[in-house]
Amino acid sequence: MLTRKVNCILKIMKIDFEKVAIIASYFAENTKELYVTKLLKLFYYLDFISYRTRGASVTNDVYFKMPYGPVPSAIKNSIDLLSVENILGKEFKSQLSPYIKLERDADGNGTRIISKGKEYNLRKLSNSEIELVKCIAETFKDTKSKTLSNQTHREKPWLSTSDFSVIDYGLADGLDVSKILPTYSGK
Repeated sequence: MLTRKVNCILKIMKIDFEKVAIIASYFAENTKELYVTKLLKLFYYLDFISYRTRGASVTNDVYFKMPYGPVPSAIKNSIDLLSVENILGKEFKSQLSPYIKLERDADGNGTRIISKGKEYNLRKLSNSEIELVKCIAETFKDTKSKTLSNQTHREKPWLSTSDFSVIDYGLADGLDVSKILPTYSGK
């Protein structure tokens, strides 16, 4: 039943994966230790702060309350496909693969997101989206995945949602944007 609901939600979502890949590549180049968990939390802040300030998310993804924090379903699936691509070959190509790749951490701490250095064009984003992406990257450039995950667990969207359920974008009204991103003007 849940799978059927998720599939219906995913069909109506219009996600621009090139835009997602460009943002992921930007985050990879402008933050330290960009593990998958950290990337997913950066996208959460991007979408929910955008929704709070502009009334629309950037990616249009659906977020679920999972044990390590909010998870964007389609973005996570595309990242998982990058892993499959590494194992099974190019016929299982993720839409993110022109811009980013996964690299296993030498210490065994997890999987990092690495920019492929491909020329990306932030002009695909609106001025307000560019400002928000840059502010999030700057604010969280040195933040560890666990710290970011723990931070999302103390906020209204997380606290108000049942485990393994969709996090309603309407709960973004409960985010204190000035506390999360002190330098963000929100224009």
